[in-house]
Amino acid sequence: MADGRVYGPNGEREFGEVQIGKGVRPMAQHGQLLVDTDTLTLRNSKGTLIDEAPVSEVSAHRVRFTGGRTVALRMSGDRYHVSPGWGDRGDLLTRRPERVAKAADDLLNLIETGGGTVR
Repeated sequence: MADGRVYGPNGEREFGEVQIGKGVRPMAQHGQLLVDTDTLTLRNSKGTLIDEAPVSEVSAHRVRFTGGRTVALRMSGDRYHVSPGWGDRGDLLTRRPERVAKAADDLLNLIETGGGTVR
């Protein structure tokens, strides 16, 4: 689309190159996060499902010590830390934190719009 955002084949918002962790344990450096009208889905670097939950049951907040680039999610009773765009391979030396922070803003807005809780 013209706004620079990536959308999947069914119109869902797709965040690629997402760093996903659970606590201090990394789960995916180049994972994927999909948000459609009802569901938030986390997939690892190989596309395998990590977790999935209705957007209305997801709670999220920014992780302070990351400068707003990481979002803490609680879904299906589990906690995850996600950084959309942080695993971007094409931007290794010039990884722009403001781009990652913008993607985190977009994610929080989608969760709030979908009925989830954002603190």
